[in-house]
Amino acid sequence: MATETGPVLCLGSFDGVHRGHRAILDRGREEAAQTGAALAVLTFDPLPAQLIHPDFTYVLTPLREKTALLVELGVEAIHVLRFDRPAREMAPADYVAREVLPLRPAAVCCGSDHRFGRNGAGDTALLRRLLEPRGVGLFEVPEFRLFEAPVRSTRVRERLLLGHVRRAAELLGREYRLAGRVVPGFGTGRKLGFPTLNIQVEEPEKLVPADGVYAARAELDGLRPAVLNIGHRPTFQGEKRSIEVHLLDRELAEPPARVAVRFVERLRPERRFGSAGELARHIAADVERARAILAA
Repeated sequence: MATETGPVLCLGSFDGVHRGHRAILDRGREEAAQTGAALAVLTFDPLPAQLIHPDFTYVLTPLREKTALLVELGVEAIHVLRFDRPAREMAPADYVAREVLPLRPAAVCCGSDHRFGRNGAGDTALLRRLLEPRGVGLFEVPEFRLFEAPVRSTRVRERLLLGHVRRAAELLGREYRLAGRVVPGFGTGRKLGFPTLNIQVEEPEKLVPADGVYAARAELDGLRPAVLNIGHRPTFQGEKRSIEVHLLDRELAEPPARVAVRFVERLRPERRFGSAGELARHIAADVERARAILAA
């Protein structure tokens, strides 16, 4: 619980809340426990890449999802800096004076590669010099490495865009998740014997993994085994990208308003088949392979 002591403040974008980010939070939590302080985060929204590239659609955890994950990890206070053009142009010393110190941190925690201020000119050495006169300590966390490379949001994005969702889950420390509204589809899956729920992702900036067929888990009265298809329905000359999930061993009387799915493993790329019957046979094979993977 928080006391009169100021918080231990963790700094960063935390997009993905991956294992590298968790190392920073773990160090902050350790210091907070020793001093009786609260654990807090200063993050920003949107990501810098979204300001630079308005069509950036590679966000791992939009703000609502990121906030929920941080709370699950024991963060007691989340401060969000609106990252607009004035924030982007802020000098490093001004950033610390205007955004960090007013939160009255007892200590600050960040990754060793943390950059801040205009053009990323500020680094941890400068941050330490700016904090020391105020009696605020800085805990610099070494980069978290996995498979001989640092775990970073960019690396997670690359894995997902290649469809390597199992490797992405290892970097994240959990399965990658998509959620959205259930919308009407074309009814093709039902005609083939594999009814689907069609998902419309609500955050346009959210990264959708590579087209293909995946073994997945649907969050529906618990975790339900499922097969997920992302793509353009090439067998039926589809034009619009769709996300369709088929629940294994369960058919719903009424579709839910929303559904979330967790990616487990990519089964195959999307491809065009010569007929609906051939497609149905391949879907049946996908189902059996997904069932085995999810059971394991």
